[in-house]
Amino acid sequence: MLISVVIPAFNEEENITACLEALANQTLARQEFEVIVVDNGSTDQTFRMASKFKKRLPLRILSQPRTSISAARNRGASIAVSGMLAFLDADCMTRPDWLQKAILVAQRRTLWGAHYLVQKDASWVGLTWFRFQATEEEGHVSFIPGSCLFVHRTDFEELGGFDESMVTSEDVDLSLRAKWRGFAVVAHPPLAVYHEGTPRTLAGFFRQNRWHGRNVLPNFIANLPSTKNLGIVALTLFTFSMAGLTLIALAAGFFWHHWAISAVPVALLLLPPAMLSIFKTIQARDFAAAPALFLLYLVYLLARAASLRCSFFSRNHVKSITGWRQTQRAIEPSRPSRPAAGSSRSGRIALGRSKTAVSYVRSVSSRVR
Repeated sequence: MLISVVIPAFNEEENITACLEALANQTLARQEFEVIVVDNGSTDQTFRMASKFKKRLPLRILSQPRTSISAARNRGASIAVSGMLAFLDADCMTRPDWLQKAILVAQRRTLWGAHYLVQKDASWVGLTWFRFQATEEEGHVSFIPGSCLFVHRTDFEELGGFDESMVTSEDVDLSLRAKWRGFAVVAHPPLAVYHEGTPRTLAGFFRQNRWHGRNVLPNFIANLPSTKNLGIVALTLFTFSMAGLTLIALAAGFFWHHWAISAVPVALLLLPPAMLSIFKTIQARDFAAAPALFLLYLVYLLARAASLRCSFFSRNHVKSITGWRQTQRAIEPSRPSRPAAGSSRSGRIALGRSKTAVSYVRSVSSRVR
């Protein structure tokens, strides 16, 4: 057997059928892969819907109480029997040659995969954002999404698996740790999967980006003195500040009837999304898309600002910041600056493990992403 596909699923009765149907139609021979679905405490019909594929797929289904998605992925990986792992989300649909193409580009000491595609019937929200912002990336990238990620099992074990204390951004964390150890992180667009979870409404778009932003500030602080992601952190802090000033100014205007004082913070709040949308539409030479893109950038930045508010008021966030320097000293001796080619260190995925130095730095328990 060449490859094991691990799918964490929580209340995915609406998507799991399409996900497994796509895997049942893979061009790779059935004896060359297995599918492991980890039912992560679902309260709907996810388990029953997945069970229908036992005759069509080499399928195993695990049921467990609700945990983080990282723990669910690690649980599936721990029982895999093949030497290669593929991580897929239950709301993602693969193309027929997905596994075959992934095996052809497989390399040791590498994380590979692709950023997802929007669903074919996506609304203007998904289509506009994907076209201008979430575009396909190719070659060496900063991270591979956990919804379409491949890695050799021994390499995954060397990295210690996904950090189970992380509620979100666990794929970014894994990619970062892989780079620290000299691994390559490579995107291959032909491996991209269709993501049914792409938001179709502005409200859904806001909720998704508020969720995805919950770990950005803690991870940025944990990675200092690196300035990676400084731009988005600075822009989020600016939006957070301007949104707060706007609310204060509007409240003052209501009580004292001086509405003009809110003009400056409102203008500053709208400036970044306006500049971003103008820049992107000039690049694409599609000025008609500017209003829709402006609205999406505004909602995106407000969502990230909302997630920042959660980070500020998280008790564990303060603990993570104050413990950073001490923990970094614990990590440094184990971080090779130039690992020898082909070198590796065997290990096992520690399910339910106590926090190591690496996982402590990247985590904010009860995290807000």
